[in-house]
Amino acid sequence: MHRDPSSLPKFPSSELADDLQHIFVYGTLKRGECRERCWPKPAHSVRSAWTLGALFDTGPYPAFLPGNDRVAGEIWSYPPADIDRIRTALDIIEVTNQPGEQNLYDRLSITAYLLNGQALCAEVYIYALLEDVPKFARVQPWLTWCGSNYAAWPANATWPIDSKFDAL
Repeated sequence: MHRDPSSLPKFPSSELADDLQHIFVYGTLKRGECRERCWPKPAHSVRSAWTLGALFDTGPYPAFLPGNDRVAGEIWSYPPADIDRIRTALDIIEVTNQPGEQNLYDRLSITAYLLNGQALCAEVYIYALLEDVPKFARVQPWLTWCGSNYAAWPANATWPIDSKFDAL
């Protein structure tokens, strides 16, 4: 059953400020995961979200690629003054644009959706070593929320984790 978006909780307008920059994460950088502490600065906000793609389990971390599955994750939002520092730190973690190293992930812009239906332009790290993908297991959409199925990592993921949506 889909809910009428007007019945969903409203966020304060300051939290959805148009000038925030957004990063969609789907794996080890999410809240409660092993690299959550690697963010160089606390986010202005962190909200459950989803985007279209394909998720693969590499073992220790997931790989995201373009696709048509709903992929569960989070939007981490930062003011423009902080985004270069955030990108630099995440590029190191994700082995993106590092001198003398082949990219493990590439950073691209996508459309991600908050659980209230709002679409945001966000950056995401997609897996760059396409020749490795055939040896990874595809994460099938298994998590159900509001009548839709989502691919989520790890296999025991809890989502959404925003307390304001617990009653939905």
